[in-house]
Amino acid sequence: MEGGPVFFSVCLILSAIAEPAAPVDSILVEAAGRTVVVRAADLARLPRDSVRTKIHEGPSLLFSGVRLKDVLALAGVRTDSLRGPALTQRVVAEAQDGYRIVFALAELDPGLGGKHVLLVDQEDGKPLTAQYGPYRLVLVGETRPSRWIRQVTRLTVRAEP
Repeated sequence: MEGGPVFFSVCLILSAIAEPAAPVDSILVEAAGRTVVVRAADLARLPRDSVRTKIHEGPSLLFSGVRLKDVLALAGVRTDSLRGPALTQRVVAEAQDGYRIVFALAELDPGLGGKHVLLVDQEDGKPLTAQYGPYRLVLVGETRPSRWIRQVTRLTVRAEP
């Protein structure tokens, strides 16, 4: 048997310690050198918001979820009254398939960008399908949904050097 049971065991151990995995209904939020697992129960305690919008020229859809700034606050990230070094921070959102998008944290500050970004879990009153969920970012007002990342698994807040 190629590799053998010892090789298989070592690979299993290395994969387990190499990258922390969030449970299926959770998102990892990394900020300020720490990682917080945000679970569905945590998100359920946040205020919900909805937006009706279209994707390209398709039908109007109702997306429901929580504001991204509220999710980031669970990990201690401020998104209001940003100034100085805080203006160099960026948010990297990563999908299950490795697709990533980036935007400036200042885009969420109501006094600066004021961007309405939702972490949604429902479309037209129903849970997102496995193709898009359990969570999807919806950046309201963007004319192209290139940053509407689906199957979100991780949010990382970093400062530019």
